[in-house]
Amino acid sequence: MTRLRLPLYAKILAWFALNLAVLALLAFFFLRAQFGLGLDWMLSGEPGERIASIGDEVSEEFSMAPESEWTAMLESLSAASGVRFALFNGNGSQTHGVAMEIPTEVMPKLLDRRPPTTRPPRPIGKRPADAPPKPRFMMRSGIPAQYWAGVHLDLLTADGRRLSLVMASSSISGGGFFFDLWPWIGLIALGLLVSALLWMPFVRGITGFIQSLNQAADRIALGNFDERIHNMRHDELGQLSVSVNAMAAQLGDYVREQRRITADVAHELCSPIARMQLALGVMEQRSTPEQETYLKKLDYELQHMARLVEEVLAFSKAATLPEREVADEFSLRALVDDVVAREAPDTPVKLDVVELQLHTLRSAIDRALGNVLRNAVRYGNDIELHATVEGGSVEIKLQDRGPGVAEKAVSRLFEPFYRPEAARNRNTGGSGLGLAITKRCLESCGGSVTANNREGGGLVVRITVPQKYER
Repeated sequence: MTRLRLPLYAKILAWFALNLAVLALLAFFFLRAQFGLGLDWMLSGEPGERIASIGDEVSEEFSMAPESEWTAMLESLSAASGVRFALFNGNGSQTHGVAMEIPTEVMPKLLDRRPPTTRPPRPIGKRPADAPPKPRFMMRSGIPAQYWAGVHLDLLTADGRRLSLVMASSSISGGGFFFDLWPWIGLIALGLLVSALLWMPFVRGITGFIQSLNQAADRIALGNFDERIHNMRHDELGQLSVSVNAMAAQLGDYVREQRRITADVAHELCSPIARMQLALGVMEQRSTPEQETYLKKLDYELQHMARLVEEVLAFSKAATLPEREVADEFSLRALVDDVVAREAPDTPVKLDVVELQLHTLRSAIDRALGNVLRNAVRYGNDIELHATVEGGSVEIKLQDRGPGVAEKAVSRLFEPFYRPEAARNRNTGGSGLGLAITKRCLESCGGSVTANNREGGGLVVRITVPQKYER
């Protein structure tokens, strides 16, 4: 089962979202607990002012209308707002409006305990700012749960009884009558936006630096030991970048020293091998028939050693091609024809090569393509070579029909001295440096090489090089 890989940026944002979700849940349970204890605490804020204002408006409008029209007026108000309105007398009996069944928990709040009045109803205007607030209540009750709000009015019936206005809604906001949710939503959205604006540059700075650090590490892993991280930070990531730069410098020195030693050793081996071959030739002239078989075996081993030393020298020199050679302009088709004539004189090769001029290191392309074609001739058949141009790069695809290689070995084909199991025979497998030299030659002129098994059997090797080489 493949695990889902998320970038660090997405993980941090996911944790941020989870944090917000936890805060929202805590707020939800807190408010639920508050609602469970009662909603009277909301009366000291905007909901209380809205309920009192609604009570004042109802008192003012109804005082100027006949009592026979109050029910119709309440029904019209209910239809327009989505909140049910009704009037109750001080004993908790409904007198006007939409029929309501008052829950037991709400009834004590509904009872008007103000002292009775014998004053006739009077025109009611706006309540003075310094007037004491009328008795109000707000609570949650019933199944399904309903939100109940009420205010005791100065409105009197014809027989002089005070009335109370009751409002019932399925939502805590009462469709905006109790209080408006949109300012709260806007405040939460603004808080999220400000948090995101504060967090995202910080997170982006960290993830962006880690991404550049990862890209630099990838280039170092490919052998570009001159790569350095210049965007330094004054924190743990900065210390990590200093360590990566130091590691790249030490690896570069180590690899250069290793290549120098390898080249020196290979060069020094050439002379004793040549002297041994010369001495062997003299011995063969003076040998007896009994000695001839052993001398031939010795000659074969010396020839193999000489080829191996030659390949090691070629591998060592491939990395310094840009320092030793100058880019030339040449025809790709002419180069391909020369390579095919040299490496596959007796093997048919299907060519599909565009006519174009390359300006790069000719010997590097020649050696790389020759090594790949030589392997195709050695292990496969039905060889095809295609060359196309896309953008400023040339892709050369060489494919064959043959045994291919094990999938686990494909990624290691271009490692020095690595040979798949099918190529470990000394007579046919070579030294294991041919494809490594190919890779190093192509990298010396800014190119790359990849390989994969061909569907139906065989191998496909893709060479990509810039049309114009730049140091």
